[in-house]
Amino acid sequence: MIGQRIKEIRNNNNLTQEELADGIISRTYLSLIEKGSVHPSTNVLIKLSERLNCSVNDFMQEVSHFRYNDVEILREIAYYEQKMEQGDYSSLHYFIEKEYEEVEQIPAPDSGRVHLLYAKYFKHTGDRRKLRVHIDRALELLSTVSINQAYIDAVILKVELLGEEDSYEASLDLLEDTLYTILRFSDFDLGVIRILFEVAQCYHKAGEYFTSSRFVARIKKHSRMLNIDYRKDELSLLEGKNLAMLGKAEALEAMVSESGFPVMQLLDSYAKYRNGNIREAEKRFKSLGTDVEMIRQDEVLSNIHKELEKRLGSI
Repeated sequence: MIGQRIKEIRNNNNLTQEELADGIISRTYLSLIEKGSVHPSTNVLIKLSERLNCSVNDFMQEVSHFRYNDVEILREIAYYEQKMEQGDYSSLHYFIEKEYEEVEQIPAPDSGRVHLLYAKYFKHTGDRRKLRVHIDRALELLSTVSINQAYIDAVILKVELLGEEDSYEASLDLLEDTLYTILRFSDFDLGVIRILFEVAQCYHKAGEYFTSSRFVARIKKHSRMLNIDYRKDELSLLEGKNLAMLGKAEALEAMVSESGFPVMQLLDSYAKYRNGNIREAEKRFKSLGTDVEMIRQDEVLSNIHKELEKRLGSI
């Protein structure tokens, strides 16, 4: 194995793991390489060979028949997927350094998951160019098999990227194609609800409030069928904003009165104002405890806040 060969040459050079790894990789990662637990990238091999005063070919002499270990890579992918679900991006650069996307033996679906991990990482770091490259590649590779949660994750990430560019038509094309494929080949499940939510959000941002409200109603219906509350507060907020923009003040007031979500207090004040209950509207508005900066980041909420500030602020 490559790791055993690196260890042998390191020992012949009387170097410790710390001395060999210094400035190239961590000692822990070198230890994993030597144990055969991970396979280093070509770039790492070149740097190690320079420090050991040998060629990369010297590492390969006894391992010319090295093949991709699918069990190992699947274990690593699952490990880093879990890390990201927990919001931990701190160690993903170790995974990226291995350049698994360059290994031809990796099946397309697994390679797609690798690119999806990269895309999520580059979204976290703010590198939009690399995010775009890897999310497009992830979608291409993951589409070679039936739709699964990884593909849905990739679709939602792509839609977020398109949404930042106000490309709502392209977003809806992707979401609707995905939704129709799921509905054709599978029963209603959480994946359907996730896609429906993104569709509802997209129509709302595009100013299609009635269409958005129809999708919200469908989400609520299927959530009841599955006995789940998917993104309950966010869905309630989306429903409330749609009702506000559609001028359905009575329905809005009835809905927000049942919600404990802080930002709904703004919508409650707006509903009361529209229904003619000025005193209660003023009371709710002036006791608003929600972060105003957060409200200003949402176009609909920001406009509602400005209107109430103008109408009620001077009372």
